[in-house]
Amino acid sequence: MPDRIAHLKKAQHNENFYLSFDVEKTPYKDWVVVGVFYTALHFIDSYFALNNKHPFAHGMRDDWVRNDWRLSKIWLDYRDLKEYRQKASYKVYEFSVQEIKNDIFPLLDSIKNYLQKLVSFTT
Repeated sequence: MPDRIAHLKKAQHNENFYLSFDVEKTPYKDWVVVGVFYTALHFIDSYFALNNKHPFAHGMRDDWVRNDWRLSKIWLDYRDLKEYRQKASYKVYEFSVQEIKNDIFPLLDSIKNYLQKLVSFTT
């Protein structure tokens, strides 16, 4: 099973992916959203890995985030980010630059800032 460091490296990999797009110009804004979501997911999984917990499905992770007394504070942000990812993956929807910058990026920032208090992000 991946440990905390492996999840942090994957989160950084996903972050580098979505940051490689110029949000102002790219026609692949949906992939930016997907990259943002999976960055958050691996930051969250780095927390679970500290306790040797490894969710194998989105529903399991959802339950664990919602029911963990520490992570429940980021549940709504994570849920909203997941809904944006689902829209990006399964709907015919065009994200605006403003939506990504004003709604989606702040969700990841909130999750990441909170988790940095719980998990050392040093790899």
